[in-house]
Amino acid sequence: MRHFDWTEEQIAYLREHYPTGTAYDIAQVIGCSESTVAKKARLLGIRKDPSFKRTDFIGRYVRRGVITKKTDEY
Repeated sequence: MRHFDWTEEQIAYLREHYPTGTAYDIAQVIGCSESTVAKKARLLGIRKDPSFKRTDFIGRYVRRGVITKKTDEY
């Protein structure tokens, strides 16, 4: 497993964008994995904003091709 060294700028970006953004989008900007983003946010005590909706999360997965079809259960 490769260790990711966070810069102060990357941490600032994470603090600003993690509450309302996805780990996928942040990872693309920072240049690390989604799990690295989520782990760092957890270690820093950064939580998702209540405005971050699951429907947006599912929509992003559909756009990424992870889920190919929306169903009534979402």
